[in-house]
Amino acid sequence: MANETQVTLLRQGSEVWNAWRKENPRIEISLWFDDLSDADLSGADLSNAYFSNTNLSNADLSNANLSNANLNNANLSNANLSNANLSNANLSNADLNNTNLSDAALSYAALSRANLSYAVLSNVDLSYADLSHADLSNASLSKAYLINANLSHANLSHADLSKANLSNAALSNANLNAAQILYANLTQARLTGACIADWQIGSSTALENIKCDYVFRTYDQQTGQFSGRLPVAPESTFTPGEFTQRFQIIASALETIDITFTEGIDWQAFFQSFQFLRDSRPHEDISIQAMESKGNAFVVRLEVRPEADKAAIETEVKQRYAHQLAVLEAQYEQKLQLQGAHLEDIRDFLSVERQERTRLSKVVETMANEQKVPKYDLRGAQFAGGFAETVQGNQVGGIINNYGQNADDVVRLLTSLRQLSQTFPEEQKADVLMELDDLESDLSKPEQEPKRLGKRLQRLIAAGTAAATLAGGAATFSGNVNEFTENVFELGEKIGLTREVMQL
Repeated sequence: MANETQVTLLRQGSEVWNAWRKENPRIEISLWFDDLSDADLSGADLSNAYFSNTNLSNADLSNANLSNANLNNANLSNANLSNANLSNANLSNADLNNTNLSDAALSYAALSRANLSYAVLSNVDLSYADLSHADLSNASLSKAYLINANLSHANLSHADLSKANLSNAALSNANLNAAQILYANLTQARLTGACIADWQIGSSTALENIKCDYVFRTYDQQTGQFSGRLPVAPESTFTPGEFTQRFQIIASALETIDITFTEGIDWQAFFQSFQFLRDSRPHEDISIQAMESKGNAFVVRLEVRPEADKAAIETEVKQRYAHQLAVLEAQYEQKLQLQGAHLEDIRDFLSVERQERTRLSKVVETMANEQKVPKYDLRGAQFAGGFAETVQGNQVGGIINNYGQNADDVVRLLTSLRQLSQTFPEEQKADVLMELDDLESDLSKPEQEPKRLGKRLQRLIAAGTAAATLAGGAATFSGNVNEFTENVFELGEKIGLTREVMQL
């Protein structure tokens, strides 16, 4: 039990307490089972203290020294532990729900089975800490230092791990459902048995030398069970480097924006507006990944960084294009009027001219004659309805979102996707079939989740991209991939998804 004399001294404030500790450095600090909720203990020297089962909820422990303290089963919910020293502290089974631990030192701390849900752990040093079986759901771990930390069986669902250092961390059997992992470093981390459903990764996520035999891709919120094993066969495991290759390809495939032109395209106006866009965002590395003709429409696919504001970029490029188009068409009108043409005839001519320029043959002709735009390498290109800069057979198709829902069309498209996936390499085929099973399950639910359905379709597109990349660009196979991806986008329309949901 707590030492009442020590409790009385502690309640007098940190200055009195620290002076007493300095005079009595060898006395054991016993504060077990006491109620110190709402106490102001900021800056207190509580190193080596015993706080087992103590109520410290809502307490201010900022800048406190709790190194080597025993806080087993302590209630620290809603406490302020910012800048506190908790290195080597025992926090096993402690309740740290909604606790502020920003900039705290927790290296080598024992946090096994601790409740850290919604805790603020940004910039925290958790190197070599034991967080096995801990609940870190919805926790903020941005820029946290988790090198060599034990996070096996930890719940990291919806946690913010952006820019965190997880190199050599143990994440086996961890729940990473919907975790934010952009710009994080997972080099040499161990991920065998982890659930990566809806995790947010990108090309900025370091996945080098990941040690992983298998992962799970779906998570049941009600039962807490992992499913959707990858590789699918129970006896199969990833080959060395396969996990990294597979998920880096998928991450790259999702970091794009489709700009659709339904009334033809003026290439001079587009390239001028695109250059203005790049000039206005010099540090965002925006580039043209692909171009594709779809009937009378044209799709330009932009590649962007994973953290980019895609909606803002799409809006800006459309606004700039509209402005440049108006300027150029005003110039065209003026020239034609000088030649005696009527305004109505001029506008009809410009409309037809834009549609003509949309044809792929005209695109190539325009680029051949226009020295201001990038040169394109078409060697080995598989057009199949698309045009891409340095095409390598991994281009995926796109389609305009027209909205609408039709049960017969949904069934037809799902069936078509299953049939087309039969031509994919074995692993990608398994990915697609598993994802389609999950998608059909989601579609059968009374209440559908657009964001979840959008993620399903994104992963189908990414699987097609990965399949094309691994297949090396065979013409027939590329055609199948394009048809597959077109069907995915059409399916998105039929189930009523908006462009915002279809994109990251």
